[in-house]
Amino acid sequence: MHRQQILGSGIIFGTILVLSLVVAGVMRHRESAQGSGVGLLWTDVTLLVAYGSAGIVVWKQRSPGTIAATMVGGQIGLLVGAVAIANHLIEAFVPARPFVLIISPVLLTLALLGMAGAAAWERTGSLTLAVIGGVCCAIVATLITLCFAISFNLLFAARVDWQLREAFAASGMIDRAGFRVKNILEASSEILVRMLLIAICLAFAGAIIQAWMSRESRRALVLAARFLAPFVFALGAAALWHANAIERAARPPFVLSGVLLTGVALCAAYPIWSVFHGSTGRSRSAGNS
Repeated sequence: MHRQQILGSGIIFGTILVLSLVVAGVMRHRESAQGSGVGLLWTDVTLLVAYGSAGIVVWKQRSPGTIAATMVGGQIGLLVGAVAIANHLIEAFVPARPFVLIISPVLLTLALLGMAGAAAWERTGSLTLAVIGGVCCAIVATLITLCFAISFNLLFAARVDWQLREAFAASGMIDRAGFRVKNILEASSEILVRMLLIAICLAFAGAIIQAWMSRESRRALVLAARFLAPFVFALGAAALWHANAIERAARPPFVLSGVLLTGVALCAAYPIWSVFHGSTGRSRSAGNS
């Protein structure tokens, strides 16, 4: 079996597994599909069908460039999924987390999504294929995250219900289990859309930075590596840190600017490493000759 067929089969299997978990939860607790829950359920089903269709497209792919981009995205998607699982476990078992522990998985995810686009461009030289690599990364990571998160929420119902106790009290629902499943439906629809949109933006940014650095002079690379990227990241991190220390109503501008600045800086991390690594390798080869 070819590489893209293995990846496509994995996406299709993951989609079927997530869909099965969602349907099993709704069938067991039918109150979750009442009211707005019906719309959430159909949204999840529609999005998952789209994910499965993407798996079929990957499975049937024959273009070498597209295969290279999807494989890069799929491999990095496994890492993003692992980060999401670790973050979910930390969130479940460490209620009082310090800010560093809260933001670190988010920043690592941003860096990996940007890396997917940059690495795909490095192998294909195409911005379109770089975005496809980012989308594939997001699909794999999202399916891994949902498989684990939904299974965890269904298996450890008592712990999840305790975490959602305040939201349940404010919801007006009577069935606590139905509210938990409805929360699963809502969270699933959000991540199915949000991860794709973020991946497209960051993969494109990573590919643009990779393309620019691959064509610029050594002096520009030194400037980007030693000053611009760390400085932009520091500004973004400071904005996020400040947002965590102020009232929730005043946070959105600082959170938005912080995520934007750190995202751009993290998208530059792999291109900087890649270009310097390549330059070092060429210098050593020239020295040995």
